[in-house]
Amino acid sequence: MTIRYIENGNAAIITLFRAKYLNTLTFEMINKIHKHLKAISKNNNIHMVIFKGEGDRAFCASGDVKSFYEERSTNTNQLRKNFFYKEYKLNYIIKKYKKPIISFVNGICMGGGVGIAMHSNITVVSEKVTFAMPETAIGLFPDVGSGKILSKLENNIGNYIGLTGKRLGSADLISLKLANYCIKYENFEQVVASLIKVKTKRSIINILEKYSLKTKSLLFPILNKKIHTIFKHNEIKDIIKSLENNNEKWSQEALISLKKMSPTSLKITLKQIKYAKKLSFKNNLIMEYRLSQACMGGFDFYEGVRALLIDKDFKPNWSPSKIEDISDSIVLSHFKSLGKNDLKI
Repeated sequence: MTIRYIENGNAAIITLFRAKYLNTLTFEMINKIHKHLKAISKNNNIHMVIFKGEGDRAFCASGDVKSFYEERSTNTNQLRKNFFYKEYKLNYIIKKYKKPIISFVNGICMGGGVGIAMHSNITVVSEKVTFAMPETAIGLFPDVGSGKILSKLENNIGNYIGLTGKRLGSADLISLKLANYCIKYENFEQVVASLIKVKTKRSIINILEKYSLKTKSLLFPILNKKIHTIFKHNEIKDIIKSLENNNEKWSQEALISLKKMSPTSLKITLKQIKYAKKLSFKNNLIMEYRLSQACMGGFDFYEGVRALLIDKDFKPNWSPSKIEDISDSIVLSHFKSLGKNDLKI
């Protein structure tokens, strides 16, 4: 069982059920969630959807990217095409869903987990959440609609998070309005038990506010202006130069992170977030699907997965290996229309 589905009171509860694998999303899981949400939309007895992650380690750590690596040695590209296609359509469904969707996030929330939790109508985090979009470390980019999310953050904080893969805690997410409420993990079940008894959005909010904790981020807004000064640049080389001229702890950590990432991914991601600012959520997903297929057809993604998840030597050999060797034409080629193969929503 990869998805556990139950109807309880006024709610449908969908649990990502792969605790051993940090609830990473498989193609099968995405299809099951699609079917459940479609059925729920027609069920007048269900007034809300609740997403949870099995176990206490993760809500959802990512998509099952190892499966794409394994497909590389076969003669088919169907999984890489279909997985992203169906996943991004799911992100759109969640974002536009007519009934309240509440995600209860505890532990790790990255990649595919972000695509569920952060597009939900209400995002509840526990006091011990680790959030990140670390895709540039595996030759990818912040996907599942994250380009749009990051583009909305003030002071170019989206560039900072998307490029460095910076890990954020619960208080950071609340401060950035990426999450709505922080509630102790030990109270999650009690809160859910209260929610299933009510029907209206106002009643849902009243319950969540009752249990909500006050939080204080150690990063935001303290670093906002400093981040803006460095990450406002339109070129990665200028961001790196600014970081090299700044000796503060946070900036040196950011510099170390950038130097580990795929140079191609860095350039793609910076342009992706810039473009996302002017795109609708739908068109942003279409753009991200084009990027996903370009990355799947390249080298760095497979090398990143090999280094971080397969061999675990943490020494990816990126190609090209230097920022200056990546031309604008290479970057722009990732954004080209796929014609009849474009994502259709």
